[in-house]
Formats: sequence, C-alpha cells, structure tokens
Amino acid sequence: MKGPARWILLALGVATLAFGSLIWRSVSRAKSTDEPLGTVPDFSLAATTADGDRPLSRADLAGRFWIANFIFTRCSGPCPIMTGKLSMLQSVLPPDVLFVSFSVDPDRDDLDSLRHYARQFDADPKRWRFARAEKGDLYRIAYEGFRLPMVEDPAAPSGYRVTHSTKFVLVDGEGRIRGYFDSDAADVGERINAALGRLRRSL
Repeated sequence: MKGPARWILLALGVATLAFGSLIWRSVSRAKSTDEPLGTVPDFSLAATTADGDRPLSRADLAGRFWIANFIFTRCSGPCPIMTGKLSMLQSVLPPDVLFVSFSVDPDRDDLDSLRHYARQFDADPKRWRFARAEKGDLYRIAYEGFRLPMVEDPAAPSGYRVTHSTKFVLVDGEGRIRGYFDSDAADVGERINAALGRLRRSL
C-alpha cells in the first residue's frame, strides 16, 4: 500500500486508538470492581475448544463468572504471553470460572487454527472457548461491549497486524463487566481472586 491510501489508513488507526484510549480512561476511573463497568452485548459466535467445535453465545455463560481476552493465533507480540498466563490461571482461579478468548483476526483465524492454538496452551475444553466473530460483530463486542481499543494494519508484518488490548476482563453471570486486570501483572491471579471473593459476598 503506497501514497495517500497508506497515510489515510495510518490516520484512521491513530484516531481509533485515541478513541479507544479515551474510552479506557473513562472505564479506569470507576471506583472498584464492585461496580458494574458496562454490559457485554448479546452474541452468538462460532467457537472451539481443544477437543472440538462448540458454538458460543452469551446465554451459554449465564450464571458463571468468566474471564475474557483478545488474541490472534499468528500474533508475535503479547498474545502467547497472555494465553500462557490464562493457562496458568486455570489452576489458580476457582474451577467454576470460565474463559473466553476472542480472535481479533477473523480473516485468518478459522476454527482449526483456534483449536490448534488451544491445544498448544493446554486449554481445558470444559472451561475455555476460543471464539471467532465476523468483523462487524467483533468490533461491536470489543468497542461497544468491552470498551477496548483495537486497530488493524493490513500492511504490517503478519504477527503485528492487529493492535489490541492486553487486559483480562472479569464478567459476572449476568454479563456485567466487573473488572479490568493487567495481564502482565505478576499477581493478576491474586487480584482476580480478591475481586471474585468480594463479588460473591455481595451478590
């Protein structure tokens, strides 16, 4: 991609990240995870586990706490680290907590790719789904639901094509967002467990 089109794409990317940053600052000012920070919109997506394909809707997660994050299988940046951290959290968080990883690269992440990725990280098929949404639904879920920034640069190297949030998001059984956590924090498991304890006592 050359000339004006390249600069237009870069400008749109900067504007998108700036908008996402503004949203994130408004979210991060919330007092605590005891207050709902938003609601995840309804969705019905193709999804898979390490054992096989299992479609996923928000209704499937009703009544359970779950952790969401955004990744793509060709990622050469933070995704493998985040997914490795989630793999570790399977043994740290209570066994009734579920996990959902949303692909931000639906053009290249088919269910076979996501299933292989799940197996690489020993994802428990009873607890952890890897979901794929068409781009319209993906942006609706990421921006309108989770309020997280994401921007694609088709001209970037394959492993860096999508810039996205590295937060872990705690969602309750009614689809309400209850906390954002830095995935690279050494004590992220302790922080999520502390939030879960407070929320369980208050619900």
